[in-house]
This record gives sequence, C-alpha cells and structure tokens, in this order.
Amino acid sequence: MPKKKIEHYVPQCYLEKWCMPDSNHVNVFDKEQDKTRTNHIEDVASEKYFYDIDLSGVLTKEEVKFYNLEGVDLSRIDDEQYIENFFSENVESAFKSALDDIISRARKMSTRKIKHRTFISKKRIHLFSLLMAFQYIRVKDVRNSLEELVDMLNQALSEHSAPKEMIDKYGIISKKELKYIHGKIICNIDEILKIANTFSEHIWILFKNTTYTPFFTSDNPIGTTAHIKHPYMSMSGLSSKGVEVYFPIAPDLMLILLEKTHHKIFKSKNRHIIEIDDIDIVNDYNSRCVMNSSRCVFSKTGDFSIIDKMKEKEPDVLQLPKSTLTWGGKTYVPSKKQ
Repeated sequence: MPKKKIEHYVPQCYLEKWCMPDSNHVNVFDKEQDKTRTNHIEDVASEKYFYDIDLSGVLTKEEVKFYNLEGVDLSRIDDEQYIENFFSENVESAFKSALDDIISRARKMSTRKIKHRTFISKKRIHLFSLLMAFQYIRVKDVRNSLEELVDMLNQALSEHSAPKEMIDKYGIISKKELKYIHGKIICNIDEILKIANTFSEHIWILFKNTTYTPFFTSDNPIGTTAHIKHPYMSMSGLSSKGVEVYFPIAPDLMLILLEKTHHKIFKSKNRHIIEIDDIDIVNDYNSRCVMNSSRCVFSKTGDFSIIDKMKEKEPDVLQLPKSTLTWGGKTYVPSKKQ
C-alpha cells in the first residue's frame, strides 16, 4: 500500500458533521495562536506520520496471540503504518456507521416519540463503547499528557535534589519515546476493553440541542467532568464516582454518560433523548469543549463568541494547565504553562 503522510487522530468521518454547508471545510479556533481560521478537514486533528512505529517492538506475544484469535490480520506487523491502517480500515468504517445510525434515529424522532423511544439498543452500546474507547485513547492529548507529566516530574525531582541518574531515567522523554509509549497504550487490548466496559456501564443520555447555537467539538472530543470534589484525588477519571463523560456527535447532539451510583436520578432516562432548549447549557458544554481541546476547537457556524466571554471573565483561561502534579506540598504545572 502507498505510504500515508498525514495521519488523523480524529477521523474525518466524524469532523465532517461540523463542516460548513456544501463544503469540506470547518471553522477552527486555534488556542495556541488565539485566532480563528477555516481549514479543510484533511488538515486538522492530524500530524505527519503520527502513528508510525515498529509494531513488532510494541506488541507482546500474548497480544499477538489474542489478536490472532480475534481474527485480526497481523500479517503486516512489520509495516510501521500498521496502527494507522488498522484505524482507517477496521475502526473508522464501523465508527461512521454507528455514528450515522444514532444521528439518524435521533433526528427522525419527534418530540412525542422522544419520550417513549431509545436512541440506541443495549447491544449497540457495547459496540459503540469499544469505538469510543479507541477514539479516547488515539488522540494527541494522550501524548501531551504523558509529556506534561514527565516535565512536572522533572521539575519536582530537580527541586528535591534527586540524583542526575534518576532525573535522566524518569524526568526526560523524547518525542520518539512518547510515540512508542502511545503505541503500546493503543495496542494494550486489556486497557481498551477496560475503557469500553467503563463506558458501557454508565447511564447513556443523548442531548438534542434545539437552540440556534450548535455544540462545538475539538481535536480531543471526549471529555470528562467531575461532579464530586475530593481534597486529594481527581474525580474526573472515566470510572470515578460522579463522573460525567461528554462527547458531541453532531452540532445538535451531545452524548452524555453518567456514573450510575451518583447520578441514579437519571437511571429512568437511560438510552433516552433529552431536548435542550437552554442556551446556557449549550454554552456550558461548549466552554468545556474549549478547555478539553488540545489546540483546536471546531464550530459549524464559526461563532466562537463564547470564547471571548471566557477570556473576559478570566484573561488567562486558555493558558490554564490541564494537568498538575503535587509533590512535597508544592503543586507543579507544565513548564510551558508557567
């Protein structure tokens, strides 16, 4: 097969839902440059040779055996673009089909039918949970988080006068090492299945946006919100008590997954659609989308005025770190956020 140069970590079949009418272009807000532009969807949420690694040096014998038992073709294991080809040939077609099915069912339902019909079957939840798990783990934000963690660890070790050997071992990481670690995470089928199972165990609700303001999405489309505070622990993990997972699947549709022990009031709404006609709710989710993005936010209409309001309220909001590390009573943030 011809070698691919540009590899997407958010599929174009997903991003096309946010394209301008009769166009393959999308409105973009770039957090790094703090400005807006339009781009072809081929040119966003992507990077040159993003997944290219020597897969034979990543998969364990047990994982090779598992994939063979599952009928996954590993004959091209020596192809450094195996992960890219696996996503494009096996995952994205199923992802597009499942997305289109949910969107079609939701848009066909009238307000009267919404109260009595579900937007997804229990069987389809398991499939879509697996597809969401792949999307959650494949994005660049995973690498960014790893890089930031190592950077903060470096700061902490240096300030606590750790030996140079320890700093070199734990506090320094190269771009190549990041790519290999990410590849190992993607190929860890146990972790993928664990994430998928966590998704499937939550309460599933679909918000149908009936306002004139569409939902945003981003280059890191699946986010979490903690609804319980803890003095020492982050409660925004996928399986944390009270967590909410949000995933815009179209400008008018937002998939919401709720941890069921804390959000038990919504159990009767599992797999149902809730119409949202409150602009404040839409703006709240769009603000979350902005903060959860790695760099780029996408809009159907190009109206990013909510970001201006966020900056008016907190001028440095776009520079706030997404991750922190507390060590010895001091909180560290990534160097580029200081």
